[in-house]
Order: sequence, then structure tokens, then C-alpha cells
Amino acid sequence: MDDPLRPGLPLGGRYRLEARVGDGGMASVWRAFDTVLSRPVAVKIPRPDVPGADGPDGLRRAAGWMWREATAAARLSHPGITGVHDYGEADLPGGGRVPYLVMELLDGETLAARLARGPLPSREAAAVGAQAARALAAAHAAGVVHRDVKPANVMLTASGVKVVDFGLALGARTAGGALLGTPAYVAPEVLAGAEPAPSADVYALGVLLRETLPPPVPSGLAALVGRCLDADPGRRPTAAGVGEALAEAAHLPPIASPSSSTPPPDGADEEADAATGVIGDRPAPANPTRILDEPGPPPTGPDRTSRRTLLIGGGAAAALLAVLVLLAAFTGGGRPAASPGRPAATAPSTPSTPSTPVCAVAYAVTGQWAGGFQASVRITNLGARALDGWRLSWTFARGERITQIWNGTRTQTEGEITVTAADYNRGIAPHGTAEFGFLGTASGGAPEPRPDTFTLDGSPCRQA
Repeated sequence: MDDPLRPGLPLGGRYRLEARVGDGGMASVWRAFDTVLSRPVAVKIPRPDVPGADGPDGLRRAAGWMWREATAAARLSHPGITGVHDYGEADLPGGGRVPYLVMELLDGETLAARLARGPLPSREAAAVGAQAARALAAAHAAGVVHRDVKPANVMLTASGVKVVDFGLALGARTAGGALLGTPAYVAPEVLAGAEPAPSADVYALGVLLRETLPPPVPSGLAALVGRCLDADPGRRPTAAGVGEALAEAAHLPPIASPSSSTPPPDGADEEADAATGVIGDRPAPANPTRILDEPGPPPTGPDRTSRRTLLIGGGAAAALLAVLVLLAAFTGGGRPAASPGRPAATAPSTPSTPSTPVCAVAYAVTGQWAGGFQASVRITNLGARALDGWRLSWTFARGERITQIWNGTRTQTEGEITVTAADYNRGIAPHGTAEFGFLGTASGGAPEPRPDTFTLDGSPCRQA
């Protein structure tokens, strides 16, 4: 069956399709542009070549499961869960009608794609699992069971781990009773006919952790995985409990709590509230996930190793190994520009003058291993005028090379690096920021790859 979708097609008079970035089992994902809010988005559309997708009955079935996914995900608000913006049904130019789901546009890669390149170190695996567990705990607190937790539905992005694809959240069986989902991750009680409960998500998370943790697994983590995989769902820990145990193993900060010293309520309510970032009736800080903290001086002593480890935390998230991939192992796309109105922590107290740097650069090595490293960079506009189409340059002195980059493009001649803005983050308002990250190679045993100076469009920047 011919696909009537094409680049440039507007859906609902608002979402202009730009490029198909991949196909899943039931749907395609497109990068699109929201012409009302002027932002890039991801649009999920049922595939017309799926058996039974054509005709009125096929449309009704497709609209039904897509609506269930939209309503399930829209009930959730958590930095570790992909945001849902809109649902609609659009008439196609050649006739027919198609449902569509509009979501947050992600850049990064799936955990499945990352694992295809080799196992994660134990501490990184624990950090990824902690964030996934915290997201599931938030869903469970809202009465939503994911029902299809697996590495392909866990995204590693520059702003942290994201759990995606709640398509089965409100129904895990077909009308004929056939079980949906990925068999290797389905809890035994569900295979036996029971309705999926939060404990079934914990079982799937245990399978995911078993695949993610490299041998030899530390005894404490091995015991936790064993509890998640317990045949008796009543003996499995909660997702919130798994998240905090993994966070402790990964040395992640605890879930953000308000400044008040009033203790949280006792019992089960405390655990549920912690999972959603709310203590009692007092909300947690509005933005608990940050992409990159201001780097301090180069670490020395025992803390040096921990500063280099790839960690994804709810309070101070570092970028994981990533390439530009959208949803469910799809390549391409990016994410919207940093909010132009967000005040920068490094902004000066007085207006810029010709002798004052026009920008500040916060550069951090977020992971380092034999022969390679990962870094994140945040640019803050210190000037009084907006920047448009910026180019950041620096020099690597020991032969380091960038191999992959996200949220920008790069050119490199010997050690001279220039990163150019992507289309979606080219503008930086006064005191606004833009961020990008990259993977690179470095000589084994070399010091942390850290440039001495940066220039933005030829003008010097100070290091934050």
C-alpha cells in the first residue's frame, strides 16, 4: 500500500512534516514543525502497510491504540517521561484520514542501540536504571503501567534518561486475547493471564538491568536484580525502591526536595510522593533536571574518578553517549533551542563593554575511558544583543578528535575545532544559553581533554 505521507504535508493545519526518521512495528515517526508555536516536534503516525490498517476498521483500531497512548502519557509529568503535546486526526490529500500523536522531539539514542556497541560500566548502568525506575515510579503513582519496558523504549538523551512509548499502557492484549508486548520482558504472571500491574514493569526492569550490567555484577546489584525477577510479584520491590537503590549505587543525588525542613509524610505516601517529585502538598523545584552544571576547577584526589563517570541524575544530569536519534532507535532530528528567557547563572551584573567577553562557556568532561571521552558545552550570551548563527572555536593541544556531535555541526583541522549552531539552536537571547555535546578520541592515559580558551564568532569567551 502506498504511503500518502510526504515532506511538507500539513497535519491538522498546524504540523508540517519534514522527514520520516524511522519506522516501528506499528507506526512511523516523523520530524515535523509546529507552525503555531514555532518549534520542532515528533509526530507518530500509524503505518499504512501494517496488516489490517486499511479501511474504516483499520482506522478505528489505529485511532484507538494511538488515543490510548496519548491519554496515558498525557497524564504524566516527569522529566524522565516523553512529553505528549497533542493528538488529532487529519484528512489526507488523496482521500482517507489518519490519526497522529504529537510528542516532544528527543535527541539521543535508545539503550538498545547503546548496548549494541558493548556493555555499560556498572556505575553507568546503575545510573541509567535509576532514572528509568524513577520515571516508572512516577507513572505508577499516577495509576499508569507501561507494560512494554525494554531497552528499545529507554532513550539516552542530553537531558537524561527518557522512558518512551506508552502505547500498551491501557491495554496489553488484542480483542482476541493475544498478548502484546515483548515476550522476553513479560512477567510470568502476565504470561499466565494476569492483568499487568506495576510489579510487571519492575520485572521487565529487572530483565533490562540484567542485560545492562556487565559481569561481574556487584553483589548488591545482583541481589536487587534477583528481587526484581522474583516469580512472586508480591515479593518484588517497587519501582521507587529500585530507583533509589540504583541511585545510591551510582552515587546520584537524591530526588530534589523543597528547602523546607518539614519532614515528608510517613509510609507509602512518602514513596509515591518521592517518585513524582512532590513531598506532601509542597511541589519540588520546577526544573529538577539540568543538562550541565557549572564545572568547578579540575577535580583532584578521590573525587576525580566520579567527576569523569557518565551519570544521569535527577538533580544534575550529565549527557550520556548519544548520536542524533529520534525515539525508538530512530536517527535524525534534534531538540529545540534552550529557552531564550532563562537567566544564566554566569551572567554579569553589568552590561557588556568592548573589554568584557561576549560569552561564557561552561565546558565539562562528563565521561572518560581508555582512548575516548565525552564532553558537554553550554554557551551563555553575556551581551546586550541576541546572537544568531553562532560559531564556537577552540584548540585541542594533544591530538584529540571529535567523532560524534549533537546539537551542532563541527569542522576540525588538526587540533583546531569549530562548532556551528544547528538550525534549531542558532539563536541565543541576551543572558540565554545554547548547549551541545560530543564524543571524542584521546590518547590513553592523557590528562582530561580541556581547552584553555574559547572564541565565539572570533570574540573571546570566558570560561564559566
